Amino acid sequence: MTPAKRLLLVGGSATHLSKARASGADIVWIRMPDEVGPADAERGIEVVRADYADEETLRRVALEAHAARPFDAVVSLTEPGLDPAARVNDLLGLGGTGYEVAHRFTDKFLMRRRLVETAAPGIRIVASALVEDEESLRRFGAAHGYPFIVKPTCGTASFGVLKVDGVDETEAAWQEIGRLRASDHPLVHAYDLGEFIMEEYIDGPLCSAESFSFAGHHVVVTVTEAITEDRNHVHVGHAVPARVSAAVEADVVRVTAAFLDAMGYRDGASHTEFKLTPQGPVIIESQARVGGALLGDLMETVYGVDLQELAFSWPLGGAEALRERPTPHGGCASWLIVAQPGKVREIRGLDAIRARQDTVGVDLWVGPGDVVRSFDGQWDGLGHVASRGDDTTDAIDRCRRSLAELHILTD
Repeated sequence: MTPAKRLLLVGGSATHLSKARASGADIVWIRMPDEVGPADAERGIEVVRADYADEETLRRVALEAHAARPFDAVVSLTEPGLDPAARVNDLLGLGGTGYEVAHRFTDKFLMRRRLVETAAPGIRIVASALVEDEESLRRFGAAHGYPFIVKPTCGTASFGVLKVDGVDETEAAWQEIGRLRASDHPLVHAYDLGEFIMEEYIDGPLCSAESFSFAGHHVVVTVTEAITEDRNHVHVGHAVPARVSAAVEADVVRVTAAFLDAMGYRDGASHTEFKLTPQGPVIIESQARVGGALLGDLMETVYGVDLQELAFSWPLGGAEALRERPTPHGGCASWLIVAQPGKVREIRGLDAIRARQDTVGVDLWVGPGDVVRSFDGQWDGLGHVASRGDDTTDAIDRCRRSLAELHILTD
């Protein structure tokens, strides 16, 4: 009997582990020492506790495990694990995405610089620069106008995104950068908030392209409509397929392929965010992974394509490449769960939501006794509710009605 292939899974959740198991591979799951969640070894699964963000620790663990029995692929679907997985690809010569390419996605300034260097046709160049001090904020505003956006170069989940509306707000923006760097928010420890980037403000509706690349052939599975909280720029709602014209969707698909080519990305999932403008879609940022907010569940429901499973089966040689975009059947939406700050006292309505026939998924991250932070970023949300409908509008309506039944009481 042919032995099972061997996969190194870097970080991630129990859901990622279950998707990896569907590939049939034996799995070594490297997790942070203090990471919570299931960690017991099962048949075909070995759990290694190590700080995979530390290069030397990662190198030692990967080399020791590979020497015992070689890996066929390394995959991560969590933002902090993308660069480490790419380093292992380079170290072991596994053929997947290497660090140089992966880091263009995890560092937003490198992404902007790459687009300038490649001058890919059809991709609008957005003015950008690194924040040095308060005066650099003033210079950028004078050169490129107000408002403009400030955000961490290596952040995620809309954390630390600031909109500077005028020269009189630069001092407050600089002070907020200092506050974020010194904050005790969990994302400060998970990501490097040392550098911040300034970007020209792009006005227009937000959407994203959920794609998978097969040896350089990029297939956009869906264009996702995003609903954003004006106060803090957090994506509170997502819906597929996006309610845009065929011409706009075709432009997003075309620019996505040109962007991924420019980035040198050839294999795996990607989540690329755009603002839709009268001059065409403008790239805001991109991640070399499946998007969050239950987007994987939404796509599987509407398109019958599981990008998370594909992310594991494709590098292991266990999947056929998609040649055409799949056809949608109905619509699906997810919405962020929020609550008043405080300690959770009681949760009501959860069982009723899960029992609804139109519910696709619920991922609530808190329970009684947990502390709810103020809603300043996407990671301050408490999970998501996702619902299916006859079309996108129906799905959004059902999702919001379902969410209204959930009550998280805090003290």
